[in-house]
This record gives sequence, structure tokens and C-alpha cells, in this order.
Amino acid sequence: MPKIIKKRPVKKKPVQEDEVKSVALQAIEKVKERQKQVITGISITIILVVLIVIYSTYSSTKSKEAYSIETEAYNTYYGMSIDKSMSEEDKWNKALELYKESVDIKVTPTALFYLGNCYYNLGDYENAINEYNRFVKKFSRAQGILPLVYQKLASAYFRTDKNDKALDALAQLAQVENSSFKDTALVLEARFYESSGQAEKAQEKYRELSMEFPNSPWSGEAGSKIVSTEASPEGSVEKAEDKEVKKEPVEKTEEKTVPESATE
Repeated sequence: MPKIIKKRPVKKKPVQEDEVKSVALQAIEKVKERQKQVITGISITIILVVLIVIYSTYSSTKSKEAYSIETEAYNTYYGMSIDKSMSEEDKWNKALELYKESVDIKVTPTALFYLGNCYYNLGDYENAINEYNRFVKKFSRAQGILPLVYQKLASAYFRTDKNDKALDALAQLAQVENSSFKDTALVLEARFYESSGQAEKAQEKYRELSMEFPNSPWSGEAGSKIVSTEASPEGSVEKAEDKEVKKEPVEKTEEKTVPESATE
């Protein structure tokens, strides 16, 4: 009989101590790496929170500073807190510098409006136009001041012989607040056409004003112009700028507009 060969059992190699240490070290390294990631994430979050707090504090401080300067400019513009002996030109020049400083810190609708007015009053119509257009682009929803801006813008354009742009500004005025200021736009257009010798166009605007807005504060002027022209075809031609000075819509171009609160 053939001999039975017994299989020798395979001896399992004992796990080496070095291998155990290696696995343990790898686990520790992974834990440390996760800890670093967590710490980094927390640090970034803290930094962001700190930056937000700093920005909020900075913005609040700047807003208060701008408001303080704008208020001083406003009082200077109307001569309420300065030497009463100062001339109008000196007041406007000082107010101009203050409004420029205020706007450099924070731009507000009232600051831009009065900045433009300072330039306008000083006869710097080009810079006035720039500031009024800046207002229109940035604060087109500031309906409380926008009509005044369009009136001043149109006047500045007229004074620089940019009549087409002036009429465009009046067309924009006519659309503000569902045409609430269309009567004002019409009377200013009529005055311009009258002063430039375009009697028919002037009459057209006066009639439109009289028919559409019989209760307008300008209806009396429109009615008198229509009657006087019919009585005397040549009529009296008076400069629109002079008429504007005599009977301007509530400032209407110098209506006091209080600076906005620093909290806004």
C-alpha cells in the first residue's frame, strides 16, 4: 500500500510589530489632518464674521460722517449756520466744497441734488449738468426729488444752448409719477418756444396745458398767453429764462430738501 502523505499545516506568520505601528500612525495622521481641516474651517468662519462686523461698523461710521457733513452743507447753502454777512456766492462756494466732501464719503440723493445746485448757482452749468445726470442714473426712483432735478437739468441745458437735450429732460419730467408734472413740463416748453420765436409751437403747448390741466397753477398763465396772442398776433416775446426766474415751479427749483438720515 502506498504511504499516506500527511499535509503539513501552513503556519500563519505573526503580524509584525512594525506593521501595527504603521497602521496606528496612519490613523493618527488622518485624525490630525481632519482636525486641521476643522480648525481651518472654523478660523475662516471667524475671520469672515470679524470682517463683516468691521465692515458694518465702518459703514455706519462713514454714514454718520457723511450725514454730519451734508447737514453742515445744507445749513451753509441756506445761510442758517454761518456768518450772515457772507455773500450768496461765498455761501454756495463753501456749500459746494462740503457737498463734494460728503459725496466722496457716501452718495445720497439730496447731496447730489444740492451739489448740482451749487454749480448751477455759481454759473458752472456743465458741472451742474454732470451732477444732475449722475442723480438721474443713480437715483431714478427718488420720486420726491427727481422732478426738481429734471427741471434744473432742463434749465442748465437751455442756458448752455443745448435746447434739444433740454426738451428731452422736460419730456422725462412729463412722465414722472404718472404724468403728475406734465403741466410743469408743458409750461416750460411753451416758454422756451415763445422765447425762441416759435409762436405756433408755444401756442400749441399753452393750449394743451389749458385743456388738459384746467386746475394747474400754470393754467392762468397759459390762458393769458392764448388770449394775448389772439388779440395781438405778434405778442410779447419774453425770454424763457427770465420767466423761469419770475415764476419757477416750487423752488420749485429751490424747495428745501432735508438731508437723509445717516441710519438709512
